[in-house]
Amino acid sequence: MRTIDTPQGQIRLLDPDPLRLRNLRQLLPMGAVRFSEPVNGAGYGIVMKCGEHEVHAVKQQPPDLPEEEWAENQFFINTLLIAQTLKAYMAHGFSGMCIPCPYWRKKAEDRHEVGVAYFGAPSPGGIEANEFEFEHSWDNQFGHGFTLMFTTFIREIQQTEARSGLKLQPSIGLDDRPRLALGLLGFGFLVQGKEVFSLKTVLSELDPVWAALRSTGIEEVWHLPSVPMEISEDQLPIAKPGAEADH
Repeated sequence: MRTIDTPQGQIRLLDPDPLRLRNLRQLLPMGAVRFSEPVNGAGYGIVMKCGEHEVHAVKQQPPDLPEEEWAENQFFINTLLIAQTLKAYMAHGFSGMCIPCPYWRKKAEDRHEVGVAYFGAPSPGGIEANEFEFEHSWDNQFGHGFTLMFTTFIREIQQTEARSGLKLQPSIGLDDRPRLALGLLGFGFLVQGKEVFSLKTVLSELDPVWAALRSTGIEEVWHLPSVPMEISEDQLPIAKPGAEADH
């Protein structure tokens, strides 16, 4: 166990046990791989592309920004807003897995799309799939309960905006996009049930996201230093046993 000191107090970083990792891997759409040796600080690869298939997310798309400096600042704000929203989201009691990520897509003519993308999967045994109705808008593709999960996060991040004074760009729509269509992805935190996993490969007490997270009362997270990765079709049974035809 390690600790991160913040002005609001310490955050304990815990090493996930094998059972926790197996359960999480089953919820990840294409699974995950543990590296025999760390790769650029990462001990794990979360599979985002398998052969010709990619993991998809729902993106909360804003209007384009005209300056790179504005885009960089908004990407940072989105990162803080996500960290400050995790605890409120978890209070809803969903059992599924959610990775809310800031994304930054650079376009032609110095246009920048900087929003939030939601990767995830509901748990068949969770309240999201058993106590709420099927939502055809996004559950058809992502599973019964996913629509409820990510729209709940959106509502909570709106409450975070009101409390913190930090602002997302106005949303102009929700769209389904594959991972590689999102550009730069901020791979910071994963939530599964009522637990937070830090995906960060570089740990620094100077990183203000830790203070943002600790300010909400979160005192410990599981440390799962990870990078998005691509595998071949024949590697899928290793990344996610039993998922040969599930992508």
